[in-house]
Amino acid sequence: MGAAQFDQLTGQFLRSVRDGGGGLVAVCGACVHVLPVRRAAIVLEERDAGLQPWCASDEIADRVEAAQATAGEGPAVSAVDDGVPVAVPDLATEVERWPGFAEALGDAAPRGSLLAIPLRLGGARLGALDLYRDAIGRPGPRLVTASLHVADLVTASLVLAAEGETRRWGQPSSSRWIHQAAGMASAQLGIEVTDAYARMRGYAFSHGLSLVQVARGVVDRSICFEPE
Repeated sequence: MGAAQFDQLTGQFLRSVRDGGGGLVAVCGACVHVLPVRRAAIVLEERDAGLQPWCASDEIADRVEAAQATAGEGPAVSAVDDGVPVAVPDLATEVERWPGFAEALGDAAPRGSLLAIPLRLGGARLGALDLYRDAIGRPGPRLVTASLHVADLVTASLVLAAEGETRRWGQPSSSRWIHQAAGMASAQLGIEVTDAYARMRGYAFSHGLSLVQVARGVVDRSICFEPE
């Protein structure tokens, strides 16, 4: 892609975000609008909790991102850890690299491929942009190049929001539930918060629940952890 094409892509992205009303939901929608992908999601690194979904363009992407958050592993986690994009040619058959993610995903795996791109600012790990296609196979170089540029635009949007130069993006309710539940479990059991997240993930796996479902149960006290 030449400079003119990058400029055109940038203009299309910014217009789409503006037309969508701004905010992270509009950013997700802009990714789908300007790239040849079916859906998109943005996951952000949260202290102790790891990567958590902050926006998904549809329910299918939301289910996949919930599985990654529950397992604490997956394409986005690897992309952030390694600092390079991770391609999954077929989500339905090629996730054995992440057994916990595969188990959490179960029958919810959509047919198609995924490209996870890390969102970084210098040495700071912000999160990842996940791009979904209906087509099976690895993305071509043109799509990868365009996706990397859009990921840079997403990163810039996150930085501007953090600096208060754009509309403030509220923390999603799912993330708030998880943090509240971890704090409650930590106090209840007398353990570190990081260990509380591990207990919640373990409970989610053993009971076939998502991390958010477990968090809601802890907060409303329908789920209680016993000291080990």
